[in-house]
Amino acid sequence: MAGEWILVVDDEPQVRKLLETFLTRVGFKVMLAADGLEALEILREGTPSLVVTDVTMPNLNGLELTRRLRMSHKTARIPILMLSALKQESDVLAGYAQGADDYVGKPVELTILKAKIDMLLRRAAGSTAPQAEPGKVIAFMHGKGGVGASTLAVNSAVAMTERSPGRISVLDLNLTFSNTHLLMDVRSLTPLTRLAELHGDIDEEAFEPFVAQHPTGVRLVVANNVPVETEFVSVPAVQLALDRLKRRSDYVLVDLPANFSEHTLAAIDAANVVLLITANRLASMKAARDCLEVLGKILYPPEQVKLILNNVSPVGLDPGFFPAFFKRPPDEGVAYSDLFDPAADHGRPLVLDKPDSVAAADVKRLASWLERIAHPTPKAQKA
Repeated sequence: MAGEWILVVDDEPQVRKLLETFLTRVGFKVMLAADGLEALEILREGTPSLVVTDVTMPNLNGLELTRRLRMSHKTARIPILMLSALKQESDVLAGYAQGADDYVGKPVELTILKAKIDMLLRRAAGSTAPQAEPGKVIAFMHGKGGVGASTLAVNSAVAMTERSPGRISVLDLNLTFSNTHLLMDVRSLTPLTRLAELHGDIDEEAFEPFVAQHPTGVRLVVANNVPVETEFVSVPAVQLALDRLKRRSDYVLVDLPANFSEHTLAAIDAANVVLLITANRLASMKAARDCLEVLGKILYPPEQVKLILNNVSPVGLDPGFFPAFFKRPPDEGVAYSDLFDPAADHGRPLVLDKPDSVAAADVKRLASWLERIAHPTPKAQKA
């Protein structure tokens, strides 16, 4: 693990000097911060391999620093090792509750510190190691509700099982009001909120209870199904779910909420393709255009963003309005059908409920197109 970059955060100069000297001697690159605020400034410039932080510090203590790191999709997975002279069980648990990975008491035993750093770095390397042909991630995004994004995600997933039986997954990241499980009539669910109850490394076997199986073979994971528990869905939980699903799937379809929260950004970071879905109405088109602007600001590759016109109403704007408004035609579209709503009410995807309908053929065509554009991807070609 020599050559890894470690950020040491401690308000005591002698401790910083001790750790810098020791860690440098055993082969690590070290940067130093005197408190949490200084650490955050350093983290804006780059991402360390691991953070070693004291608990009790002025300005911003180690508990609050850890909490902030775990809330950002950019820093949520950095291993964090806490140092503290507070050795009571309650003090240790407070660190774990904020997202610390391990704990070393003060005065620091350097051999123990080195062993724990090595263990955390090995675990982090294992969790991010590339897998053979990981599944492609397709994000279904919308700027305004009511455009049928969840319906398209579920029906596309079911349609994809014809060519990839048992290898299609859906991740529902609507933290407050998820409904993919309703559209699929999946009643037995363990949401990602329960991940907080598990400790240590969560392997595939430990993650499997969070995956619900639809009769078609589609694997479904929901972030939350109880509105008051949204705060218990962490960004690392979302990233873990994506990793685990990619290992067992050809395609992972992510149903995103209409926001750019850290949870949403984590999914966008992992996405090979972002489908930006809009209805043929001015309000939803305006929201979709706003989403395009945000995606540009966060430097998501524009060639991987596809505009989808989903006609959820029999009436709407003139067909010529879309290309004039977006300065480009839609990449794909789905015609209006009055069959979608009854199928949703019965918890049966349209492609199963009315498989020979024109609407089902429309969705199957969309699903086939998604498979083509997601594999191979521009992101993979640039790597």
